[in-house]
Amino acid sequence: LYVKLNKATKLTDEDLFGKSGPFIETWLDKSYKQRSKDTKGLNPVFNETSCFYVRPGQDNLYLRAIDNDTLSNDKIGDTKISLTNVFKTGKAGPQDYKPPKWLGFSSNGNVNMQMQYVA
Repeated sequence: LYVKLNKATKLTDEDLFGKSGPFIETWLDKSYKQRSKDTKGLNPVFNETSCFYVRPGQDNLYLRAIDNDTLSNDKIGDTKISLTNVFKTGKAGPQDYKPPKWLGFSSNGNVNMQMQYVA
């Protein structure tokens, strides 16, 4: 599974002081996470591609947007993306995904990415 992380827009600023430094984590299994480069600002452009080996039963991609801070990182939001259609068609996107922070009640911005599945 190839995942191209294009950009993020309108990310929520989680910093009380200083500037936001968001990055994105993606994973199928928590034991192997891919992390984007650290960026500056609330509308970062990534243009990065990650590759995942898909095992049986791994039918969701997890995405988390995080604000990199000196003392501790702040979660901007996370979401679970079903891969069912990607497995059927071989691709998805480019598409915006909205990582909500608290129980899905509000969006904390958009993460634009596309996927390609090669069996």
